[in-house]
Amino acid sequence: MRKIFVLTGLFAAIMGTTQAQNLSSPYSVYGVGEIQELQPDRSSGMANTSMSLVSTPGFLINKNPASLIGLERSLAQVDLGIVAKTITFKGNIINGNNDKAKDLTIKRISISAKLNNWWASSVGFKPFSYVNYAFTGQKSIEGSTSTYTGNYEGNGGLHNIFWNNAFALGKHLAVGVRSNFIFGSINQIETLSGGALSTSIISQTSDYYSGFRFEGGAIYGNKISKNWKFSLGGKVTTRNDLTNDKTLTVTEGGSVVEANKSLTGKSFTLPWQYDAGIALVNKGRATFTVDYSYGNWNKLNPSGSTYSIVDNDRISAGFQFSNQVQRFGMVAEKSYFSAGVFTGNQYLQVKGQQIREVGGTIGYGGYLSRGLAFNLALEGGSRGTTVNNLVKENYFQFTLSLSYREVLYSKGRKYD
Repeated sequence: MRKIFVLTGLFAAIMGTTQAQNLSSPYSVYGVGEIQELQPDRSSGMANTSMSLVSTPGFLINKNPASLIGLERSLAQVDLGIVAKTITFKGNIINGNNDKAKDLTIKRISISAKLNNWWASSVGFKPFSYVNYAFTGQKSIEGSTSTYTGNYEGNGGLHNIFWNNAFALGKHLAVGVRSNFIFGSINQIETLSGGALSTSIISQTSDYYSGFRFEGGAIYGNKISKNWKFSLGGKVTTRNDLTNDKTLTVTEGGSVVEANKSLTGKSFTLPWQYDAGIALVNKGRATFTVDYSYGNWNKLNPSGSTYSIVDNDRISAGFQFSNQVQRFGMVAEKSYFSAGVFTGNQYLQVKGQQIREVGGTIGYGGYLSRGLAFNLALEGGSRGTTVNNLVKENYFQFTLSLSYREVLYSKGRKYD
């Protein structure tokens, strides 16, 4: 058990130093940034199509909070998810100086355990949203006929600390509840220069958000025939407000004009979200899954002159094949291969165009040792459009998930 805590501390230290900020995202200027709804886990290679699936020995599945019940009893598990991403931008405003970006980010760290036959629990940390953009525009200051050049940069994002509990209600039904505390800051820096200005004026606005959000899920599974099983999964995520504290700092020519002035901030509302999925499993080897999700964003938050926040949805389908072997008279998984496709509409509509995404994934996983499991996934896709001078993103994303398990002890005695 000591190794579990050491590894958790090590992963947390790595998380604090590995967050790269090279990945520009032009659409993160809106709302609370680019929301990270999907998590790196065993289902990454099947387009995260896992609402109706439970975790398996050594491999977490995180989409449905009820999935946690599939962990093995008597073992504690620490998980780490790392994602590397490269993007190529296309559009009328894109040139050779700003057409590519890359990023390396730790997306999740957690520690989990199945405490008895009917209860499993997990705590962890993951990013909730990212903000990272830069653009240039022209601005007129009130009372002046001059036009100034404005450079705008955004950075920051929101984080999520979660506590997940799953419960078995008999042999066929599992339910789960995940409690999330979301917090963080989003910063926009405006630098005005040119015109009648002798020195640059730099204004930084910082929005500090915080609030709770809850997810409730269930999974039901049973046999169809001797060789086939099915499972149904669903999840409801609550509507919640993120409170906002806003400050302004202004400097001119190196002198501070205004320091951390409090401004009236506006809360940001996260919507009701609904997810559902179905899976068919043949002989425990071949798994076929389909998921659908819908978020009721419409009219929850104010719109801007060029954008509005609208309902989002996503549909995905995945396949997984498990390579199983006989060991000591029992069936054991040696490795697995997965693939999937997805398409969806995000919660932003910019210049009349809802931001759409489409892509595909492949994955492979297995065991490096008795206690250490790995998952690899490659995702390729596109997001956005070049219509109305918008930006289209074509990307490749590589995911590495690691899981380490160790036997639990209590008062010097091993659980069985």
